[in-house]
Amino acid sequence: MIMKNSIRQLLRMKGRAVLFLLLLFFASGLFSIGRGFWIINQEKTEAYEGTFKTIGLVEQKATAIEKREEWDPETGEYKIYPVKVFRSYHSPDVLNFEGADYLAGPEKRITYGAYWPDYDVYGRDSNVQDSGLRLGFILEVTPLEDGVLDHTMKVRVEKVWKGRGVREGDIIRVCDHFNPKPDMIYADKRYVMDVYDSYGGHMEGGLEFCPGVAIQSMQMDADGRRIPDEVESGYFYEEVTEDFWESDKSRRWRNLLEVWDYPNHILPVTGTCDIGLLMPFYTGEAYLVSGRDFTEEEYAQGEKVCLIPEVFAKKNGLKIGDQIRLPLLVADHAYSAGIRYSTSGGASYSFLNAKGEPYEVFEDSQYTVTGIYGGNAGMLEEYGMGYQEVLIPGRSVKNSDADNIVSYGPMKGSTTAFQIENGTIEEYLAKWSQLGIDDVEITFYDRGYTELEANISNMGQIARILITAGMVMILMVLGYFSWIFILRQRERTAVERSLGFAKRHSFFSLFCGIFLLMLLGSAAGCTAGSCLAGRLSGSLGQTIYYDTSFGNSGKSLTAAAAVEETDTDVLDNPLLAACQNALLILAAGSMISGAGIVINLRQEPMQMFESRKE
Repeated sequence: MIMKNSIRQLLRMKGRAVLFLLLLFFASGLFSIGRGFWIINQEKTEAYEGTFKTIGLVEQKATAIEKREEWDPETGEYKIYPVKVFRSYHSPDVLNFEGADYLAGPEKRITYGAYWPDYDVYGRDSNVQDSGLRLGFILEVTPLEDGVLDHTMKVRVEKVWKGRGVREGDIIRVCDHFNPKPDMIYADKRYVMDVYDSYGGHMEGGLEFCPGVAIQSMQMDADGRRIPDEVESGYFYEEVTEDFWESDKSRRWRNLLEVWDYPNHILPVTGTCDIGLLMPFYTGEAYLVSGRDFTEEEYAQGEKVCLIPEVFAKKNGLKIGDQIRLPLLVADHAYSAGIRYSTSGGASYSFLNAKGEPYEVFEDSQYTVTGIYGGNAGMLEEYGMGYQEVLIPGRSVKNSDADNIVSYGPMKGSTTAFQIENGTIEEYLAKWSQLGIDDVEITFYDRGYTELEANISNMGQIARILITAGMVMILMVLGYFSWIFILRQRERTAVERSLGFAKRHSFFSLFCGIFLLMLLGSAAGCTAGSCLAGRLSGSLGQTIYYDTSFGNSGKSLTAAAAVEETDTDVLDNPLLAACQNALLILAAGSMISGAGIVINLRQEPMQMFESRKE
């Protein structure tokens, strides 16, 4: 009866009731669109925080450029070419300043060489003479005439110690190209030489052999300084006397024979604190095909775990959970494995130390395989993966490599990196600039997160505006029509009270009608607004493009210019969101209208009649 009476009273004000419904529908829809945008924006923010990663690549810039000379036997003059000069090498510790707040790193990755004597990294087939890694030759030769090796001379091969493709008795051509003051050699003497074959435009006949530098050491100390070698520069060949191979004079040559094919058995091993700091994994060019990445604890504790490349796993029949032995022999503090180890050859290190002795393994451990990765490797790219490169936690190498450093250089983008929180690049750079270190360049890559964050921020701002505008409009509509339907109906309340209605009956008589209108208007408006919010968000953000090209000093290092990501972030359940919005509006409307009714009911019927007359 009370409900029917309330509806009957509303029907007497059809115009006002319809206007109330329309205005509430519009205001509720506006509020729901805004809240829908807000929910979607929050979902996107959380999703992108887990998807996007901001990393910085660090490069130390040269302090000067020097002119270096190199002898050119073709012209008989020195060639001049520029060489970068560094006063000293910065440690990654310069990046550890107050307020940096790194999520990973900073690190300068070291490329180790693990010596596997029973494993030919480059797949030499014993049935094919010239397969595998070409290392050059160690030969004993006799000149056909006296002369100085500043021009092409013919020599007879007397003995082949190392190398394939040259036989005893062959006549070959030799020229000491890069030595401005080569020694005299004599036709009646025999010499041992470390040579490699080369081609040159100035050489008649094409193929020619040049003495190499494998006999000399390139050992560095922990500060990046070259350790003086026991032999003089330019020591590429030695006279072989009758007792030469039994004398101490041949010690270095005998050691060179021992380590000659080491490059065929050196497996590149890179230590890192996060594989996501390696560009191939950051861009997705390298990826896990099975197993898992290292855990935070494994990284922090330096556990003996490793990731191995797919080709290496297949060649050795390895699977997740297997163990491999990594005898670390040498350490490269200058270059990444990507530029050192290709499918056609390994690092061209000298495996003799400054004393002319072979390097000894400085750490030998068993590592458990936790993951196998795939992707292109061995393409001789500075930012790429080395051929059959194994990844380990950097802290898993416990012993010092100070006596086994074969190369040392400055921080480079391919070896030095860190990760910071998304969206904090400007804040980081502001703090970094205060340090005044002007010879270190940092280049950031975030896959377009900065631009995306700006779009998300704009969408959040729009959502806040719509929510505020919708809420203000809802409150105005509810307030105004509560005044029309309740406060201006004192006479009705007075009549009902005079007829014996209890206060609670009068309350429900007024409240039921306006509540029904609020229910219809808010439910319809919120449903329409929530559905529209999902569609608008889906169409506005259906396709997002973000740049994945990366480089150093503006140089692009990948062929992938952009990646398309389909965005399906719309309201998962628009009806649920509509119900939540409608409940909020009904709660606000109930409080406003309920307050107005209570104000009416506080007055006695005669007072309401008198106020009505006035």
